[in-house]
Amino acid sequence: MNHRLFLALTSAALAVSSGAAHAAPLDRFLTRDLASGRSFYVDAVVRFRGDVRPADKALLKALGGDVYRNLPLIDAVAVRLPRKNLARLAKKTQVLSLSGDVAVKKSDEFTVSRSGADVAWNPLFGDGVTGTGVGVAVVDSGVDTLQPDLRYGGQLKSRVTTRVNFVTQGESDTDIKSITDLCGHGTHVAGIVAGNGQRSSGKMAYRTFRGIAPESQIVSVRVLNRLGQGTVSDSIAGIQWVVNNKDAYNIRVLNFSAGHPVGESYKTDPLCQAVEAAWNAGIVVVVAGGNQGRIDNKADKKRDNEGFGTNWGSIQSPGNDPLAITVGAMKDGCLGRLSDRIATYSSRGPSRYDFVMKPDLVAPGNRVISLNPLFGTSYIAENYGPYSVLPWNAYLTTDSTNASRSYYVLSGTSMAAPVVSGAAALLLQKDPSLTPDTVKARLMVSATKWLGPSGLGDPLTYGAGYLNIPAALSATDVTAAQPARTPSLVRTGDGWVILDPNDLTMSAGRNIIWGTAGYSPNIIWGTAGFSPNIIWGTAGFALNNSRIIWGTNLWTSMTAFPVNSSNADLSATAIFGE
Repeated sequence: MNHRLFLALTSAALAVSSGAAHAAPLDRFLTRDLASGRSFYVDAVVRFRGDVRPADKALLKALGGDVYRNLPLIDAVAVRLPRKNLARLAKKTQVLSLSGDVAVKKSDEFTVSRSGADVAWNPLFGDGVTGTGVGVAVVDSGVDTLQPDLRYGGQLKSRVTTRVNFVTQGESDTDIKSITDLCGHGTHVAGIVAGNGQRSSGKMAYRTFRGIAPESQIVSVRVLNRLGQGTVSDSIAGIQWVVNNKDAYNIRVLNFSAGHPVGESYKTDPLCQAVEAAWNAGIVVVVAGGNQGRIDNKADKKRDNEGFGTNWGSIQSPGNDPLAITVGAMKDGCLGRLSDRIATYSSRGPSRYDFVMKPDLVAPGNRVISLNPLFGTSYIAENYGPYSVLPWNAYLTTDSTNASRSYYVLSGTSMAAPVVSGAAALLLQKDPSLTPDTVKARLMVSATKWLGPSGLGDPLTYGAGYLNIPAALSATDVTAAQPARTPSLVRTGDGWVILDPNDLTMSAGRNIIWGTAGYSPNIIWGTAGFSPNIIWGTAGFALNNSRIIWGTNLWTSMTAFPVNSSNADLSATAIFGE
């Protein structure tokens, strides 16, 4: 263990969060740009101490800045300004923080059966809930309204209640193409939440592909372009719209299957702060954990994670935010739910800078069959159709192997997140009075506790466990009396890794998380009888230097890594899965 590095990282995180430095902190993306000297201009999200005033915009203009997006949700603006003036801007007392406006990328029977959604739908055995009336905002690449699976049963009316566009780069707001899904990612995500299987039903169908909440309503908020890319400021603008219009469309859940590498503490990260604002406005926010869980893509039998090595600390933003429900991806073990395993690419915790114990739970996410846009040709289908589009004979009694156009297959935590969003919609239909904190608590407390190949639990891989919808619907005795913030970890001087005793998640120093008497960390992450220091694994297991279950390099590997913001998340992970 390199204690000097750990102390340096901890001190840096504290400096960022406290604002103790004389200048406003720059995230690692702007710090890199400042040091590189490569570009004349930089794009930044500038957060101010309070509402953005005309004088603040005048200051930016005086420094050569051009404001291209107002972000009142987080008291900020997005601005392009000369790189040489970054340091001068940071010294202004009214500036709270500066962050790079970096690229944000998009990170079936399987999802339904493994989550227990089919049990929840059945009024004879479950709660008979299908998400009716609950609005789910899909903040993504848009949603195709022509898809029959997103219509009301037997009707032409779409359950996509409205569509808005915030993509600003090279596209017109007035162009009809700007509000549909030119990528294909958003429609796929929407189908996992709300598809009703209409196109895979009937006499010829022998497989039907439904979403988790097949009667819920979708609100399409487009923030990613044809390539599945957007910017932080576009995403925040989309989240702002959701907050402003939540009552008009009964938006109770926001799904964000995208993100970017963590570049600063969640306390200053603009995207995390937007997520927190939505959460505090009463919206359950579900986000993808990221697909960076492998050290590399070349397997070596000597390494863990099925030979690929485990990339600890790879959770993406805004999945590092303690309020958001951050989801990892499971893959089909082919022998039923108990044989399922973590997808090797699923990002692992803890989060960089803050060491938040993420993900929160895992859900089916590998080789998921869902909707393909019918309007035009999506980028994914056009470029990867032979690998992802489903043939007719995969679900209909026909010999045709031609592409069906209706469905295709994608993988990743982007697919796992909407499974949880659909689950949240089911909980909210059953009890509309639930707060986001109680929804999160019920999903986590009820999740099936999962063990890794070593036979030990591991919340930095599985979170609280594998999503179990019937159990979540039955957890009516669980109520969060305070914000359900995922706790952080600290490493003590003697090598123990424990929950941070200073984390406000803990109630008055007791082992009670989120304020509900009787629900302690051991119940959420392990087996009854465990203390907070031993919250995963078997009784008596100690997290000391010799037995750290995620490897000895975790706490020395939190350094920044290079970011390529020019490539969309259309890797082999998304197209081929595992």
